[in-house]
Amino acid sequence: MTFSNKTYIMFGSLAIFIVISVLSLQNRLTTIDQAIISSLTGDVSPFVASLMEAVTKLGSGEIILIFTFIIAAILFFKKLYTQIVFLFTLTFGGIALNFFLKILFQRERPGEMSVIEVFGYSLEIASYSFPSGHTMRSVLLFTFLIYMSYYFIKNNTTKIGAIVIFSLMIIIISLSRIIVGAHFPSDIIAAVTISITWFYLCLILIQRLPIENFINKIKKVT
Repeated sequence: MTFSNKTYIMFGSLAIFIVISVLSLQNRLTTIDQAIISSLTGDVSPFVASLMEAVTKLGSGEIILIFTFIIAAILFFKKLYTQIVFLFTLTFGGIALNFFLKILFQRERPGEMSVIEVFGYSLEIASYSFPSGHTMRSVLLFTFLIYMSYYFIKNNTTKIGAIVIFSLMIIIISLSRIIVGAHFPSDIIAAVTISITWFYLCLILIQRLPIENFINKIKKVT
């Protein structure tokens, strides 16, 4: 993918996020949000509801952090140091960005207001709704895995299979946040678009900075 294509996607996603943000602040998405929620949750069976409760946990901060460090360890053993920098920048920068946006917009959740919890410990900080943190974390992690699959898996069948699976994980986790009543659909769309924006911004920066040369210099010194 060329530099211009990456910038088009990045700014296009950012533009969609800005539009959704403005409409959300003006409460002009309420009708659409409620219509989508009703269509998704109207005939949900207890089994599907339980399944969505389980699926949505995959986007929790704890699970994402565990997966991130496991992936980083694999990349380290394969000596893909630039990709480790990319992954950490993407993940931890994305967490910080999500926290900033939640504080900025302070949109209440469709259900009861909750607090942020990390590994079972309550931080006593309100967990706002916009944009969805679960969705952002999931989109960033699985988009990174899609990127890695596209560039590093040689077998086309395996590559396509991995990309499809990771794409489905993004969709299922995103939908689960609506079905379990944790977010409005506009929270999800906003999370997806700002995540794509952040992903391509990080990708452009990582590919244009001489990280590999810097790492090689450190290795020579040590």
